[in-house]
Amino acid sequence: MRTLTHKQRILMKVVERLSVEGKSSKFMLVKILFLLNYEENINKYLKFYNFFPYKYGPFSNMIYSDINMLEKEDFISKNGNGLRLTDKGKQAAKTANSRGSIKVSRTVKRFKSNRQIREYVYQKFPEFTVKSEIVPTINKQTIPGLSTIGYEGKDIDLFLNVLINNQIDILIDVRKNPFSMNFSFTRNKLINSLEKVDIKYIHIPELGIDGKSRENLISRNDYENLFKKYEITTLKSHPEKLNHIMKLIEKNRVALMCFEADKDFCHRGIIAKEIEKQHGMGVTHL
Repeated sequence: MRTLTHKQRILMKVVERLSVEGKSSKFMLVKILFLLNYEENINKYLKFYNFFPYKYGPFSNMIYSDINMLEKEDFISKNGNGLRLTDKGKQAAKTANSRGSIKVSRTVKRFKSNRQIREYVYQKFPEFTVKSEIVPTINKQTIPGLSTIGYEGKDIDLFLNVLINNQIDILIDVRKNPFSMNFSFTRNKLINSLEKVDIKYIHIPELGIDGKSRENLISRNDYENLFKKYEITTLKSHPEKLNHIMKLIEKNRVALMCFEADKDFCHRGIIAKEIEKQHGMGVTHL
């Protein structure tokens, strides 16, 4: 039997409570889970869902991924336009975190309709309406610039939220091979996620580091030696790629992406330093 995560059990608890109240739409489900994170602070003691601004306010790819899995595993089923728990799901929901379950009941009781919760969330959290198809878009003037970001420790929803909050237009992938054990960050899946929020994806494998070169890296000194070699070989061999990045930065907000959370242990930091040195521009590390 599949081992369920705490957040999946809480998701089922929300479905259960919404079904009892007769308001089990996916829209309501997502917004309740959002409020559990941002108002009830359930993420302080459970690993929970992250959200990013999308067409109808805060959204989470991981919630929909879990819904699909729970349907396939016969924990939940469709109920008209909404969802309901199966007998198997009802048993699993009983094992949800007790503290979290109390927060679920309290939050569900506050809202009677999709419209009510939508208006509340939109008013209380306007930063999650910047991509909304309902709220008129306010065109804000943005300043072109360069940032770097690593996806280590992030799910795709948190990653997108960081990019959107920093008004990134273009994501440049500087991995040699755009594959990841976190499949959300493999090339095609990443492109699909970025397109949904109007962020352009560019891959520059020429600026990547071969995986074999990263084997047996243990100490900071090991990384420093690797990056010194990288500077005098890869970077020196591809000045046209650095120039291409600079051209993009002139009119866009660009982020260089690789895996590592700490830019000091990633070659994207070396690329950023080189651009800083050549062009005297500041870099923000997200």
